[in-house]
Amino acid sequence: MVYDNMTSTTVKALIATTLFALIATVLVSSTPAYAINGHGVSYGPEFGGGKLVQYSDGLKINGKAIDISKFSQSIATQKLYVGNPSTITVKIYHHDGSQNIQHVIVFMNLHGNDPQSYQSNTRIEFDKTSGVSVADPNGVFKSVTAQTTSDTNFLYVTFKIVAQKPMDTTHLIIRSWDRNLSSSQVVVLNAVKIGYMPAAFSSMAQ
Repeated sequence: MVYDNMTSTTVKALIATTLFALIATVLVSSTPAYAINGHGVSYGPEFGGGKLVQYSDGLKINGKAIDISKFSQSIATQKLYVGNPSTITVKIYHHDGSQNIQHVIVFMNLHGNDPQSYQSNTRIEFDKTSGVSVADPNGVFKSVTAQTTSDTNFLYVTFKIVAQKPMDTTHLIIRSWDRNLSSSQVVVLNAVKIGYMPAAFSSMAQ
């Protein structure tokens, strides 16, 4: 398997997971996505439903724009195929400038009615300092890379994924934090399924 910049960010993930566990009881699924201010100095990253800017393309899967402006939303399941490159792009806003966004993580292999990040054993993440990191105990991914682009207030992180094994329909939890550890997350229900390409599609691609 080939993962770019496999430096672990487990400690950072655990810090953020603990932070969100402490405030989980006050999160309401019908409200917009919002930040939990780590040090009280910024609103933190946003995914489209923040206090300052609203947008409806916070997530793109294989180029399809998806609104993730609420804390929790259910979407039509996006199908990814074993052996075919797929992309997951997260659009993150920061009111103090995109240069402040430090980290984004996508938790996978989540099921049930109330997914929590600690239930996930599969994740892909990007850190400005250490690059790409992957947790993949089931060997789903053949490769994961990431590219970033930015403008004044937005950071776009695109994960390019090539799967080598299927994954049942999974929710996604997407979390980001800035250099002050101000952080936010959104839950995307029924988001992705990885399977084998139908034979008819496969023959057309050849």
